[in-house]
Amino acid sequence: MKTRNEDILYFSSDKLAALGLESLLSTLPCAGQIHELWSLSTVIAQCEKLKPRLLVFIFHENMPLAGTLKVLYALQQQFPAMQMLVLTRRLLPLMHALSRYLPSLTVLDLKSSRQMLSSRLLTSIKTHAQVQLLEGADIILPDRQLRVLLMMAWGYSMEHIGIRLGISHKTVNAHKLNALTRLQIKSKNDMADLFMVIDELRMLVSWLRLQGKGKLSELNFYSLEELLEA
Repeated sequence: MKTRNEDILYFSSDKLAALGLESLLSTLPCAGQIHELWSLSTVIAQCEKLKPRLLVFIFHENMPLAGTLKVLYALQQQFPAMQMLVLTRRLLPLMHALSRYLPSLTVLDLKSSRQMLSSRLLTSIKTHAQVQLLEGADIILPDRQLRVLLMMAWGYSMEHIGIRLGISHKTVNAHKLNALTRLQIKSKNDMADLFMVIDELRMLVSWLRLQGKGKLSELNFYSLEELLEA
């Protein structure tokens, strides 16, 4: 019987955090090796090569978030048996909401205690058990709300968005407020982070809706690279 691969792959956008994470990972009772991922652009090749049991990400404060949601979704599709753990303080409610739809994804606050982090890491390498998900944000927004946020990210004014969508600027503002409430966006920094990922969030919502209807195969993705480039 073939032994399951126990390797762990990790990426941190902050080098000091990477040292701390590697130190913590080295204390786990894991038979596999620990590998550092130097760039998210290499995640495809490394996961295909190593087939790790666990992939850990640290998304630090100064890291651009553009592309991260598509990476997480694509990894779930390509490697469903691989557990993923994201440590971040960025868009936490949105990230937690995403984990509801990606069974292998767990999200923790970057400021979580060492004990909590150790416990979750141990659970990830030992079982497929799901942790209890936090109540909070809802990423499955109506398309009109997503479109308003996307156009805001492009720099359109409320009036211009209303003209383009054929609705009043008051209705545009209502869509914006409803969307931000559902996503639990509460600060200017959260808004800036949201605008980095709103285009891929809109695509993710479309994919998840197709997946829920059993129609995801109609997109005909043949590789992880193709999914990430969509």
